[in-house]
Amino acid sequence: ALILVAAVASTVIIKTAEELQDRAEKTGDDTRDQISGKLLVTDAYIGADCTYAANAFAADCDASADGDIDMIIVIAKLASGSDNTLPTSMSYTIACDNGAGAFATDHSLLSGTDADTDALHDADIRTMAGVDITDTTALASGEQFKFSIHTTNCDDVAVVGGSLSLTLNVEGGGDTRLDLEIETVAIGDKLI
Repeated sequence: ALILVAAVASTVIIKTAEELQDRAEKTGDDTRDQISGKLLVTDAYIGADCTYAANAFAADCDASADGDIDMIIVIAKLASGSDNTLPTSMSYTIACDNGAGAFATDHSLLSGTDADTDALHDADIRTMAGVDITDTTALASGEQFKFSIHTTNCDDVAVVGGSLSLTLNVEGGGDTRLDLEIETVAIGDKLI
């Protein structure tokens, strides 16, 4: 009888150990995925304070100085150890109260082409030298690039004293969250 109890106990211990090992491997895989695809922001600054054309964003928009931020330039890179990543696997989202008490977002894939149907939100991704990065060019770990964020739906709250909540995402990887505090709306001034 004592041998039978010992056999049952050892079976339970072995089964528990196997389950714990499976959980540890899954946790390790999840952590590896989060680390192998994450964006690090090195700088963010005000790119434009202007009025957009009704149907599309013009790079040299009329500087109407309407007192809010209409475009933010973000300089980022893939974190060390990240897998090579296509621009269309990266995206940004700005979430805000639109000034009228309703929730609003500005969202886009990082793309060298019109990534979505709304041209006002396209996040044109470029090298630091200003050359467009194509959607089929995989960016390597540590490679710095810049992209534009258009605050079309959140520009009413992108004013001095306000803040914007920015989330950068790599598909299948990690999120980077930033709170951009707005102390000025002068073009070229830093937000982080």
